[in-house]
Amino acid sequence: MATNVEITKALMTLAPGAQWNLLSNNYADIQWFSTDIPKPTQEQVDQQITVDKQQAPLDACKKQASTLLYETDWTTIPDVSDPSKSNPFLVNTEAFITYRNALRKLAVNPVADPVWPVKPTAQWGS
Repeated sequence: MATNVEITKALMTLAPGAQWNLLSNNYADIQWFSTDIPKPTQEQVDQQITVDKQQAPLDACKKQASTLLYETDWTTIPDVSDPSKSNPFLVNTEAFITYRNALRKLAVNPVADPVWPVKPTAQWGS
């Protein structure tokens, strides 16, 4: 049986702007107030819940990859790895480029069960 959250998300996707009240986690207990927006059928709601469940791990993968990219954005600043401009300077820039490329692939093409690359440890030179 679907949860209130799953039904709510499905209704919001299928009938944006509609006015309704969900009394329980049962489709039959939906009070539909919108006269200009048709109430989705139980089959439509169930199908949308299935789609949402399949999409959730992909969305989580994309979000995590984006977060990890954000955390290493500092490695892309040009002077971080330039010894003439920064002291200390990042020595292992290539390792971060490889790491970030792997993360970018997961952000663009998310998978349900990702294998996360290992974040390199910053190595500094002077």
